[in-house]
Amino acid sequence: MRIVLADDHALMRHCLKICLSSHPDLTVIGEAADGEQALRMVADLQPDVLVADVSMPRMNGIELTKRVTESHSDACSVLALSMHSEREFVREMFRAGASGYVVKSAAYDELVLALHTIADGGTYVSPAVAAVLVDSFINPDTVASEIAGLTERERTILGMVAGGLNTKEIAFRLGLSDKTVHAFRKRLMNKLDVQSVAELTKIAIRCGLTVLQ
Repeated sequence: MRIVLADDHALMRHCLKICLSSHPDLTVIGEAADGEQALRMVADLQPDVLVADVSMPRMNGIELTKRVTESHSDACSVLALSMHSEREFVREMFRAGASGYVVKSAAYDELVLALHTIADGGTYVSPAVAAVLVDSFINPDTVASEIAGLTERERTILGMVAGGLNTKEIAFRLGLSDKTVHAFRKRLMNKLDVQSVAELTKIAIRCGLTVLQ
């Protein structure tokens, strides 16, 4: 099985590569530090499985999974490996096309089991998030009202923040100054009553605003 690892933490990638390489049927053929690099690697290396973190710069794991499954679904499956167990992250990764979801606190043997399961065409859900996933279908939340008061430009910037873009990257793409983008981010935090980019990202994911615009 040919694997590409996508995680912005170099130590995490290094440890995963060492562990996975101990299995004769598992080979790590590429490592990516952000979503955009991972997307290029999938196109160039054509792995069997992409192991992707949910939170990454320059394109988060949800948007990365959407693009991989749209372009390479016949050749490459996606396994989410994340510290997040909240239902919005789990649900959106599967909606994007992921074939499995494993939390980083899981035992290493579970990761290997998940890889073999999805490589054989199956779906793997970590026991740590299974109940969360079932609950998301039984009790779907209606959260569009959270962003009802935002302008179109504010929604665009919220989606870009959730997509992992920094202030300079957002400014470049929208033709704005860094100062203007910073002001938009501060306004978003005030309107949505949050204190951090991580909280903004959670709201964006719940409301489906994770696509890079």
